[in-house]
Amino acid sequence: MAKRKFIPQANRDASGPSDDDENRHEDLGFSSIVSKNRERYINKDGTFNVVRTSRGFGELHLYQWLVVVSWSKFFLITMVFYFVINCIFASLYLVNGIEHMTGVKGDGLTPFWTAFFFSVQTLTTVGYGSLSPVGFGANLIAAMGALTGLMTFALGTGLLFARFSKPRADIGFSFNALITPYLSGNALMFRLVNKRRNMLTNLRIEVISTWISEDEHGHETREYRNLNIDREELTMLPLSWTIVHRINRASPLSVWSEETCKNIDLEIIVILEGYDDTFANIIRTHTSYKYDEIVWNAKFNPMFCFDENGHSVLEIDKVNDYTLL
Repeated sequence: MAKRKFIPQANRDASGPSDDDENRHEDLGFSSIVSKNRERYINKDGTFNVVRTSRGFGELHLYQWLVVVSWSKFFLITMVFYFVINCIFASLYLVNGIEHMTGVKGDGLTPFWTAFFFSVQTLTTVGYGSLSPVGFGANLIAAMGALTGLMTFALGTGLLFARFSKPRADIGFSFNALITPYLSGNALMFRLVNKRRNMLTNLRIEVISTWISEDEHGHETREYRNLNIDREELTMLPLSWTIVHRINRASPLSVWSEETCKNIDLEIIVILEGYDDTFANIIRTHTSYKYDEIVWNAKFNPMFCFDENGHSVLEIDKVNDYTLL
């Protein structure tokens, strides 16, 4: 992840110390306009906290949505679509007349369910042979059903492949960031872990702080600034990774108290990028920490140890375990 260059702000921050222009952001992409009672910019799951509106169906991107929707919703939508499409063809068979099918007598079903299951057999190209259409109308409906089945199953197969082959990160971030003693001072820390067994390599992380600042004329604006961390890159991630930002004179956090962070609406934005060997592709994920998710005077508990055989044991569920000092 290349270091991004931003246009430096013209006005100096009135809420914290000045810093190098290289670490200042004119706008991270969320605008510098100040809004009271604003929600976070980035949700804990990495999605942008932006409500999009559009007239008509401009925001309806069905294929992309079906690729990223949860598996439970995907299977539910698939089952509902499968049921509805067969109900439509069953209704067409009934309108055409159930008498235009052979083998209807003796199946023990009502006309609707007879037509429904015949539609199922046609769409799936099973064709048991117990039922068959008679006449032009019934055969036309059956032909339409067979074509619809071929198209929908091709689309369904493509969606399944896209969902399985889509590279996505499953990074577990600690829910809280901590202000903890570090060396001769304090540091902001949070940690992360790969929740999957796949190999992640060449990781790079960027941590950006954003808060409400005030210039000499009393105008409020939102400022963005990189937070320098001790280690921005990691070759591989077999265990956890604790991100450390030293709170020194160059850090905007050096002059802020817990109450100040609340008043200026502090948010810490995290951007993580790495290479996934399983899919041979770049993965990217985000998260953020609001001021009320920063715990002061605490330290993380260890989350890995060694067993009696000398193996490293990583306890993933302890990624957010900490102790107050």
